[in-house]
Amino acid sequence: MRHRDYILLIYYITITDRMKLDLHVHSCFSPDSKSPVEAIVKQAHAVGLNGLAITDHNSIDAFFEAQEIVEEAGLGLIVISGVEVSTKEGHLIALGVENPPPARMPFNETADQVHKDGGIVVAPHPFKFFRNGVGSLKGRRLDAVEVFNSRSLFGFANYLAANSAAHLGLGVTGGSDAHNVDTVGLAYTEVNVKDDASAQDVLNAIKAGKSHAKGRVSPRLLFFTHPFKGLVGNLGR
Repeated sequence: MRHRDYILLIYYITITDRMKLDLHVHSCFSPDSKSPVEAIVKQAHAVGLNGLAITDHNSIDAFFEAQEIVEEAGLGLIVISGVEVSTKEGHLIALGVENPPPARMPFNETADQVHKDGGIVVAPHPFKFFRNGVGSLKGRRLDAVEVFNSRSLFGFANYLAANSAAHLGLGVTGGSDAHNVDTVGLAYTEVNVKDDASAQDVLNAIKAGKSHAKGRVSPRLLFFTHPFKGLVGNLGR
């Protein structure tokens, strides 16, 4: 094999052994979003994602609708069940669960329930305190940390999250935290798996540290128009 052909082969293998998934998206099943599930799924496909997790606040209902849409339309997307749970100490994302844990339990009790249900535990935007981040990750029963959230305007919270994940040896994820359809896929998790991987393969790879967080920040206008909706939606959760 010529040197040039060898390089092209390595490049091809590298590309086809990675998947891009937005693992933090909100739909109309969240009180602070009006995005239809069908529109989210179509946007994910349009921007070239291989999969997604709709992680509504304390609700897993969007997963079943998204799964049905993907199957009927033959979009070939991996749909991972997910939910952003409001624990006593802050938010937690559960991926790969069949039943959402109850809200308002202690963080580690919630994590234990997620693990018993076969899922993995991710700390979303942990250092965004005004958005219910958990803060310090020490002593938390985590599998991964969201180290790139596209709604981090200046990036410092993402920096702290990445630094903590590296220090604790945890897996990493990236997510758009989209509350409107147009921002789906702005940030994503790149996972080193085969192109025929299952949802469980993706979760296993994240736990094993075979993932990277990539993307870009949401349009700045959203930082000034959305927070009021978020504050209203967070009341009582």
